[in-house]
Amino acid sequence: MYKATIGTNAGKVWHALQETTEIKLPDLATKLCLSVEDTALAIGWLARESKIFIRQKDNEIWVSEKPEIMFSFG
Repeated sequence: MYKATIGTNAGKVWHALQETTEIKLPDLATKLCLSVEDTALAIGWLARESKIFIRQKDNEIWVSEKPEIMFSFG
């Protein structure tokens, strides 16, 4: 896959994450009509730029635009 295609898919992922709080990787791929592999490459691109957050929950990969708030003080 070419770098430009991964970049284009990263843009699709970025815009999709603006519309949701958190989404599972396979669900995001389905929403974007991309393969899970192409979606994962795009997520990697955005994660490298620190633009998204990835976590594992219940043995599944979840992606979000904002970090999950683990603790709240005050």
